[in-house]
Order: sequence, then structure tokens, then C-alpha cells
Amino acid sequence: MTNLSMYVPHIWKSELDAEATAFLSKYYPDAIKKPMCVPIEHIATEVMHIKVVEHHLSEDLSILGQMCFTDGMAEIYDPVNDEYREIFVKAGTMIIDPDTYAKRNLGSKRNTMAHESYHWFRHRRYHLAAAQYAAEDKPVYRCPTVPKSENLQTEWTDEDWMEWQANNVAPRILMPIETVGAVYEKMAVESLKNAFVAKGLRPQSEWIIEQTAGFYMVSKQAAEIRLKELGYLS
Repeated sequence: MTNLSMYVPHIWKSELDAEATAFLSKYYPDAIKKPMCVPIEHIATEVMHIKVVEHHLSEDLSILGQMCFTDGMAEIYDPVNDEYREIFVKAGTMIIDPDTYAKRNLGSKRNTMAHESYHWFRHRRYHLAAAQYAAEDKPVYRCPTVPKSENLQTEWTDEDWMEWQANNVAPRILMPIETVGAVYEKMAVESLKNAFVAKGLRPQSEWIIEQTAGFYMVSKQAAEIRLKELGYLS
């Protein structure tokens, strides 16, 4: 039996930023040279040549996106008829649930696109090998909304590890370590010009988080986590 685990990248937490840098260096190096809203849809469709389509993937939005690694059938949810059905997809197709934006926010959709693009970049070999040795074709990888607990890593499957990698690298792609510091400094200076912040009516950190989220077009939660993990906010 083929050991598919050999195709799973071994990535430590300390290497997650390097992974995001490797992705951007290959597909859009300007994003690590100067602060910008990373054009992830352009990267996916025009640079990586991934076909992005929208279909509902689950009844309860438990699946935001999936990446199709080989030609085959993919399961989608039909909300009109309240049923699941299969459609044919080509390799290199990314399916995004339209409710990712409609019921969440644009930042969630962009994060999902970064997540799926990273799967295509780093995990394609694993899924191609899995499809080759599987009893039946498994052309897609469905990405659950709720990640597995890190306290149970000893019980994780290969797919769990790859999902952990994509979950952690995606926001780093959208907010590269090379530019976050400059954006923070800019927002910190500009926050002092805000009347509410200047008068102590609004926390400076809250304003900075909101503006950083708007600059990178990510959720406020994602921006706050990123600024804190890099030590810009306590």
C-alpha cells in the first residue's frame, strides 16, 4: 500500500510565514515588496489559471470552498430543491459557496480563495497520488468551516494536517509579514488624527484593527489576530 503521508508537506508553526512568502514570491512578488490589498482572485484565475465557479456546497454553510484536483464529479447543494446532486468538474476548478460572501463578508470569501489556492499550490501532489490509488475517483477536497482542535493533533489524518496548513497560511498570504508592519505604522499615525480616538472616545487599537482590515480587505477578526501574533497589539 502506498504511504500517501510522504506527500504531505511537513510545516512547523514557525514556518507558516515563510510558506506565505513562498506562495507570493511565485505568483505575485509585488505583494511582498510594498503594502497592498493582495489581489487573490487575480492570482487564482489569471496567474495560477484556476477556474473559479460558485455553487452552494452545503445546507448549513459548513463547507465554504473546495478544490478539484482531477476531472470528476463534485457534490453541490441545490437550495431550490433542497437536495444534494453531483456536477462534472475539470481539474483545477475551485468551487466557492456564494453564501461565503452573502452571509459572511468579503474578507471571508477572499480568505477562502487564498485557502483553496494554497491547497492547489502545496497539496496537489498528495491529492493526485490519492486519486491514483483510490478505489474510486476523489477529485475534490472539501474544506470544513470548523477546524479540528489542535489539542487532538496526535489523532489528525493527512487531510487534517493539510487543512491546518491552509487555514494558517491563507491569512498570511492576504496579510504578508513583509508589509504588515508598515501598514500598522501608517494606521497608528493616522489614528491620532481621528477625533474620537484623539479625545479618548474610541480605543486606538480598535480603530487600527478596523482600518487594517479595510486596507487588506479581510475580516476585523483576522486583522486583529494577525496584528497580535506579530506583536503590534497586545
